[in-house]
Amino acid sequence: MTPAAYVYGILADNIDSIPGLKSDDICTFYVDDSAGSDVIVLITEEPGMGDDYGNDNILYANKRIQIDFYYPKDYEKDMNALEQSLKKVLRDNGVYCYSDAGHVLSLDSRNITNTLKFNIKMEV
Repeated sequence: MTPAAYVYGILADNIDSIPGLKSDDICTFYVDDSAGSDVIVLITEEPGMGDDYGNDNILYANKRIQIDFYYPKDYEKDMNALEQSLKKVLRDNGVYCYSDAGHVLSLDSRNITNTLKFNIKMEV
């Protein structure tokens, strides 16, 4: 299973714990035309960090994913609360955030965006 599919599965299985987000709002690798009524969440993969070995065997693959949030510029709900609840769900499942870029108004899409980056330790 790819890291993006793994994270998508975690989010989809725990969608009730993330207020303001629906499974239809979450995309992997590209934004589907039917995605997102308000918020779009895009999961992509980043270069990994190498593997963990024991007795000359690979035990874990250290992977990284990126989650981009796209909000309409007139979004009135609490973006931080949504992102914090998503981080908590992932943290509870062993996926840890190491970078939060902060909210920016994108000039090209006119959306408010934020990029979060996460480390994942996956069993091989």
